[in-house]
Amino acid sequence: MIQDSENLALVLGGGGARAAYQVGFLRELARQIPGLHFPIVTGVSAGSINAALLVNSPEPLPAALERLTRLWKGITPDQIFYSDPMALAFKVCQWGLRLLSGGASIAVPTRGLVDTAPLRNFLCRALDAPDGVLRGVDENLRRGRFKAAVITTTDYATGQSVTWVQGQSPEAWEVPRRRTTSTTLTVEHVMASCALPLLFPAIQIGNSWHGDGGIGQMAPLSPALRLGAHRVFSISTRYQNTEAETSLLSAPGYPPPATVLGVLLNAVFLDMFDYDAQVMQRTNALVARLPESERMGLRTVELLVVRPSQNLEALASDYEETLPRAFRYMVRGLGTRDTPRADLLATVLFAPEYVSRVMEIGEQDAKRRAAELGRFLAPETPSTGVTANSIPGCGAAPLSGE
Repeated sequence: MIQDSENLALVLGGGGARAAYQVGFLRELARQIPGLHFPIVTGVSAGSINAALLVNSPEPLPAALERLTRLWKGITPDQIFYSDPMALAFKVCQWGLRLLSGGASIAVPTRGLVDTAPLRNFLCRALDAPDGVLRGVDENLRRGRFKAAVITTTDYATGQSVTWVQGQSPEAWEVPRRRTTSTTLTVEHVMASCALPLLFPAIQIGNSWHGDGGIGQMAPLSPALRLGAHRVFSISTRYQNTEAETSLLSAPGYPPPATVLGVLLNAVFLDMFDYDAQVMQRTNALVARLPESERMGLRTVELLVVRPSQNLEALASDYEETLPRAFRYMVRGLGTRDTPRADLLATVLFAPEYVSRVMEIGEQDAKRRAAELGRFLAPETPSTGVTANSIPGCGAAPLSGE
């Protein structure tokens, strides 16, 4: 058994189709460390799909990841949303009529630019949840395979980030922008967490409508900490550009909608992970310097954040042609060919060719950093718990709290 494993949390962020990177990375990681165990698993946005399958699966982690790999490699856009020309044209007309009518009663209600009914069917099959309830989670909790499973959504009515927890009762917290709720996780929670703003329709949970969990999540690492994690392993899907690469992104002319949407989606999915990691770094450094009597219940937490060594956004441009023709035409209308940033394209590129390549990069990154991963996830000696770390060479800046 991995030392101190009961206090280890896996945090999976969003990124749309880029979440396939998490699957490749974890798949190789499970090969490297037999018996790897994450008692606390949290997911947001596309990361909630991966988290849901892991905590719902009756199989050990390696087998569950093999199943997750097959699902991602077989995924196509029409399993996520209706991508035929008539369906897309109908949605565009709905939006156009609503805009031109000024919201008059003649306008048909609009719920996203695409219809994600196929995604629900896909998730029900993938999660073996014909009625939508993730029954495997309760069984795994009963057997002690997990302590807690967490999915985060955004309540559109209140603007709050809602953390849905099944399993261990979390430390109660409710602030103006965040709240936690104990629940039985369902496909609806996963659907809501994945509901990209404007692109995908919101999902009704109870009496409220919920969207992508990254929108209001100011502290994505917080749920794991509230559940008692002493060590947190987080997989981001955002590549960190070098200064030279950033300078090449500048483009003349007014930014097209694709650029604006891409920056918005990155802010929703990815930017807060970096910020929260930096906050944890500073907190660790401060707490480590305080005597026990003055820490006011605070503790140091080890953090390992990994990210792609290659630019998954730039890679997406090479696979644009694999999108269905009608959907490709629509995203080109947003300006995907008029911007050096392919963030939007990478988010919606649920195509086997792109997904397989992203997973390969995840596996390669895990292989290259096997020694660092082993030291963090399967330590031979007790950890001091005073630093927050990142993997050098995986695109993350060092986060040493010493």
